[in-house]
Amino acid sequence: MKLLRGAVILLAVAFLAAVAQKANATTYTDSVGDQGAGNTDGIMDITSVEVNNNATDIQFKINLNGDPTAVNWGKYCIGIDKVPGGDTTGDPWARAIEMSTGMDYWVGSWVDAPGGAQSWAYSGSWNLINTYPPTIDSSSTSFSIPLADFGLSVGDSFHFDVYTTGGNNGDTAVDALANPNPTVANWSDLYDSGQLTDVYTVVPEPSTLALVGLGGLLMVGRLFRRRV
Repeated sequence: MKLLRGAVILLAVAFLAAVAQKANATTYTDSVGDQGAGNTDGIMDITSVEVNNNATDIQFKINLNGDPTAVNWGKYCIGIDKVPGGDTTGDPWARAIEMSTGMDYWVGSWVDAPGGAQSWAYSGSWNLINTYPPTIDSSSTSFSIPLADFGLSVGDSFHFDVYTTGGNNGDTAVDALANPNPTVANWSDLYDSGQLTDVYTVVPEPSTLALVGLGGLLMVGRLFRRRV
């Protein structure tokens, strides 16, 4: 019986560890040195993007092949396709970036002092939802935005792409997370994510998952006690 009890406990611990691991951030990698428009600046080169969520917010961390605080003109944006419809020909920042499948939400961020990130929603026209402070270091910029800004809840999935661009209207996507190759030839060329996007699914926060696992452990314990 002691061996059986020990096996049950080990299985429960393994389950809780697996649950906690599943709740960690999802990392999406990109090719290094794949900038388009003839650009060679590391601040325009995405190396990876980490996406995570808790019960109320979704977090994006954009990792770069350069220091965005040293050369701080970079702009870092996210296009999100969540539901049918959306803007198929542009974005609220008037960049040469589109998502022909229909862009429903947009995040535009900047690192020049004091830095910021805006969330936008499309409903026939683009509307600014709110502005949030970023966290900027020598190789990344990150920000946290309420799930409600994007109409998200646990279990929802969405397609997205992350772009680096410049500070002027008409600037293109110099790099795109979901594209392992150079994006375009010139700064004014239109970049379309099209079907080339990544997917993220909102997960329960770790504390909720731990409670589920603990409930399962208690149930197993009760069944075990009834049998002995």
